[in-house]
Amino acid sequence: MAELKLELFGAPRLVYQEQPVVGVRRKALALAAYLSLTERPLMREALAALFWPDQDDEHSRISLRGVLHNLSSASPIEWVDADRSAVSLKFEALEVDVRGFTGALARTRGHLHTDGVLCAACFAALNEAVNLYHDDFMAGFSLSDSSEFDHWQTSQREWLSRECTTALRRLAEHSGIVSATSLHEALSYGRRWLKINPLDESAHRLLMRLFAASGQRSEALKQYHDCVRLLDEELATLPEPETVALFEAIREGESAPLKSRPRTFDKNTAVSVLPPLPPLLVGRDEAITELKARVGLPKSTSQRSVTVIEGWPGVGKSTTMGAFAHDPTVKARFSEGILWTSLGENPNLLRKLMVWGEALHLIPPGKTPTVDELTSQLLSALSDRHVLLIVDDVWQVEHAAPFRVGGPGSVLLLTTRLNSVARALAPTSSDVYRLPVLTDEFALSLLRRLAPQVVDEHPAEALQLVRDLEGLPLAVQVAGRLLHEEMHLGWGIAELLAELHAGAGLLVAPAPNDTLPAHDGYTAPTVMALLKRSTVVLDEETLFRFALLGLFSAKPATFDLAALAAAWSVTDPKPTVRTLVNRGLLEPISGGRFQMHALLVLHARVLLESFDT
Repeated sequence: MAELKLELFGAPRLVYQEQPVVGVRRKALALAAYLSLTERPLMREALAALFWPDQDDEHSRISLRGVLHNLSSASPIEWVDADRSAVSLKFEALEVDVRGFTGALARTRGHLHTDGVLCAACFAALNEAVNLYHDDFMAGFSLSDSSEFDHWQTSQREWLSRECTTALRRLAEHSGIVSATSLHEALSYGRRWLKINPLDESAHRLLMRLFAASGQRSEALKQYHDCVRLLDEELATLPEPETVALFEAIREGESAPLKSRPRTFDKNTAVSVLPPLPPLLVGRDEAITELKARVGLPKSTSQRSVTVIEGWPGVGKSTTMGAFAHDPTVKARFSEGILWTSLGENPNLLRKLMVWGEALHLIPPGKTPTVDELTSQLLSALSDRHVLLIVDDVWQVEHAAPFRVGGPGSVLLLTTRLNSVARALAPTSSDVYRLPVLTDEFALSLLRRLAPQVVDEHPAEALQLVRDLEGLPLAVQVAGRLLHEEMHLGWGIAELLAELHAGAGLLVAPAPNDTLPAHDGYTAPTVMALLKRSTVVLDEETLFRFALLGLFSAKPATFDLAALAAAWSVTDPKPTVRTLVNRGLLEPISGGRFQMHALLVLHARVLLESFDT
């Protein structure tokens, strides 16, 4: 065991011979953390730019030298390896709790458990991992002068949190399945899972099942009510139907057995990494039929090896891909597997690839491969398999390259909002499919699904509205939420519809060019005017707080309550969050976070400019 330890779970610190090392600078700890997770030498220029973005090259290099000296002199053991061009850590001299955590998890990936019960080695490894995770990654730590590092730290924290909760789930399910005497231990794992993520309904459902299995029916029902209360207080949402159904089953005295999750795979077994199944899909039968033809349905002779689905933001590319991947005939066509990923503007390519690698059990124990290594392994594993590869939301051509790992019998689907990227990714122009907006009929059908009473009572106005919105699904959904909200509150819908139609000219006016991302070139102008109608009812303080969210990067922009509190300089952001959620301006997502679509971010930037003037 190394005498020098870098502890990154909780407040970061350097420990030598079980005693905290004093005098280590904040920036030095951040650099050590970054190097310890990167696990390979990094160029000095890149590190200087990352940690001192506001300094020129000369001063940032001087600052880096000072921090490296601080790290090297902090311990009598040589643990920093730095030359004139690159910097890394000597892991033979240094123990890092996060590396211990990921290494323990890696040891479980080579074992298959077809009955959902862990072997002794995997049970011990998972226990080792969760015991190392005593607090969130670098809890309470940040760098005020390096937003890029803070973004990296947040992504690592979220990834490690997911890894730990997955391990706790597996331990809890194992203990709950093994015997009734293990239920107490299973409950302990479940509670630890819930402590890390109190808003994860899967954890609440697990505890409900465990309480019910151990004869504690009243505790199971109480767990449900705690879940309902937390969701309302933190996210202003209702529990998922699965949670409600489980509650009703337990309340009626029905059995609620713990479900095991077997992990089986061999070369003859289908492998699947599927996107979420979209809850609402209207008017995409023709598009899905076209895509089926391109992947060889019903006759494989018509199969195209690559198809790029292009379309502007909000047209429903991701939603269509979600429905397509779950289509029974598509699953049957690609019975050997479907692998999906979504990239976004700034993807962590290695992390995305590792999801595929883990599904295929390619990640060797105790090792984190490089992108090139993992791409080669995937190419080898999939060379003779007939699989469907779906790469959603590509922003840059080079981001898609590592995911082109299918053999001659595989099909690759990519989606992008950028015309230039689509043309570069497609082998020929005929390999590009532009996803159209909805027809008036389907747009009206979508609006009816969201605001049925409005459409039934005002059919002509509703039809004109979807025409004004040019059939853009995102715009129709925003309109539907707005109309349903006002109908629910008992406000006059006719007046709202009249105002929207009177502003039809504004709906087609483009937003100022300086509010658009440089690589987009255009956005959906119809949405901008509608979103203005969504925000005009906000009081000035709430409107200003919404406008401040325009400072965040739209990928789409995501926030947790702490980030929102900091952005708004308030101690309790929940009242404002609840208002924005109710207006359809923020959307709750998993892990206690909120999402704002890129178009909403653009609208917020326009509003923020009006405050500045």
